[in-house]
Amino acid sequence: MTTTQNRNAPTLVDVAREAGVSLKTASRVLNGAASVKEDKTSKVREAMTRLGYRPNELARGLKARKSAAIGMIVANLSDPFTASAVKAVQEVSRANGHVVILASSGGYPDVERSEIESLVGRQIDGLIIAPADGRTDNFSDVIPPELKVVTFDQPVKHSRFDVVTIPNRRSAKEATQHLLGHGFQRIVAIGARPHLYTCSERLAGYRDAISVASLEPRMCTVEHETALTSEWLSDSVFKKHKADAIIPMNWVCTMLTLRGLRVLGKEPGRDVPILSFDDFDLADMLSPTISAVRQPAAQFGYEAARLLFNRLNGQASEKRASVVLSTELILRESCGCSLSGRRPRATRPRR
Repeated sequence: MTTTQNRNAPTLVDVAREAGVSLKTASRVLNGAASVKEDKTSKVREAMTRLGYRPNELARGLKARKSAAIGMIVANLSDPFTASAVKAVQEVSRANGHVVILASSGGYPDVERSEIESLVGRQIDGLIIAPADGRTDNFSDVIPPELKVVTFDQPVKHSRFDVVTIPNRRSAKEATQHLLGHGFQRIVAIGARPHLYTCSERLAGYRDAISVASLEPRMCTVEHETALTSEWLSDSVFKKHKADAIIPMNWVCTMLTLRGLRVLGKEPGRDVPILSFDDFDLADMLSPTISAVRQPAAQFGYEAARLLFNRLNGQASEKRASVVLSTELILRESCGCSLSGRRPRATRPRR
């Protein structure tokens, strides 16, 4: 049934015949040409409605060199943070008549570059990227000058692309200062992939707060989260640094730290206070509830997509746009707080 319906679907020729205009006029109306007289435009659109005509977007895209699609590349599609951002990008894209083609780099720059080349070959109209590594410009040379690109989560060094970030350094400083306010003096920062912009900025914020307090920075970093085992925690965090509080620099580090503490027989909050940089599902359901810096995951997607479609619709200035979103310090129990009388604090967004 579907095949027959598609075969018999009305064409633009049928629309032109129904409206009593030439095929050229019908095509110009379809493509939004301003030079067509209003009465003919109305006739064509009415004919499209009566016949149930739907344009072939693929054929139109090949002719106009547009695809009505944007690309989106992230490191890990299973990451809850990424999933929220992807959903938001899809919603904005749908509202703008576009679909989203998703790809994952796995956090590897060479895979990221290959995926970008593949998406460019599909004639996407724009691209949103959460860069695998923003220290170097890994892909600008394979992106056509006319293709609009927005990065989020971290910028690409020396790039011309619009970007959406958060105040990583300031947020980490405030979180560390909160722990210092409880009287802890051996606060250990746990980070993975310290070369990444997000981790390096958060560690810098931690150092800022520790320096102001005239204390010794205690940072434990690994090249990948998988190294955060209970044995590593025991040796690096407790035996070496004698931690009296912990601040993991992303939600994966937090989850692995909590798992390691359980293996070591240590209770978060009671034996060692913990404040996570990243909120996560069930953080408010665990016992104790986990204090955290909350990132606006969905807002990353909304803002990145908004910037991109502003470019595509000719509504953006030539100047590179940089949006800095707010974070919230969510105070629960694991950092040493009681729930009564505590309210989240927020940093203000900057544009």
